[in-house]
Amino acid sequence: MRVYREPEDLDRAALADALRRHWGIDAARLDYLPVGFGTHHWAAVAAGGARWFVSGDDLQARQHAGRSPDDVFAGLERALRTAVVLREGAGLEFVVAPIPSEGGAVVRRLGERYAVRVEPFVEGRATADGEFERPEERRRMGALLGRLHTASGSLPAGGPARDDLALPGRSALQTALTELDAAWDDGPFADPARMLLQAHAGRVQDRLRTYDRQAARVRTVPGWVVTHGEPHSANVVREPRGGLRLVDWDTTLVAPRERDLWMTLDADRTGWDEYREVVGSVQVNEELLAFYRERWALAEICMYVAEFRRPHDRTQDTQASWDELREYLR
Repeated sequence: MRVYREPEDLDRAALADALRRHWGIDAARLDYLPVGFGTHHWAAVAAGGARWFVSGDDLQARQHAGRSPDDVFAGLERALRTAVVLREGAGLEFVVAPIPSEGGAVVRRLGERYAVRVEPFVEGRATADGEFERPEERRRMGALLGRLHTASGSLPAGGPARDDLALPGRSALQTALTELDAAWDDGPFADPARMLLQAHAGRVQDRLRTYDRQAARVRTVPGWVVTHGEPHSANVVREPRGGLRLVDWDTTLVAPRERDLWMTLDADRTGWDEYREVVGSVQVNEELLAFYRERWALAEICMYVAEFRRPHDRTQDTQASWDELREYLR
């Protein structure tokens, strides 16, 4: 289990000032919310009790494939602006989109490292992990994703970027694969990670080569749609009255529909009938479901290897990363 901690280098006073200047939110209190991964969250509470959900995206942590923080910010802005269009333009009420700031920006820089966005505070619950609890939820998600994917035609030019199929952090993994003969000394999990990767190096290289061949074919697949990217259970808020709200639209891209479907359909394809009722006569591509499942696994391996190549301590978070790295390398 991970324990999320408020970043020490993000000043609360600067965050409160940004909320006041750009969104007109005078927060009497900022409560850190230990949820999510890769983004920090707070509840901004006004004196009268009104609340907003505030996110601070770490642009340095999101860097991959040689992208600068400025490039990461531009991609983030493009994805979040798409969420606003989907909610306001396409009428998708389940989209929890950012609240535009004064001047219309959906996300604002806070120093060199962080970007801040504000969303409505949605009452409800989400699961701690990505697994849906009941088949009924998968069926409802099938219909929800069908509505999202059919909204692709309503997006204006300059909407979400096209999925380039790059693996985040791949260069760090490839460097690590060339440096397996000498001990890594960046923290308690560094050398165990080296030995684990060394034991699986040949298999990892094979998986990367296979991924590249498959990605070349995926780029030629027709019928790409707007996708959320991570519609797993932890990103679905169950409202007290039974509604489902989909949060965290920062990974929005145009991609094959299977980019979303592999996270919601189970082995029995629960939810597929409901999806087709909305979308029409389409076929699920089994190879693409497997491709995106493998892509997720490889991206996780890249991320955890990079984490253990940086200075780190033994914490609940690094222990969770170690356990997950071993699982993905099995």
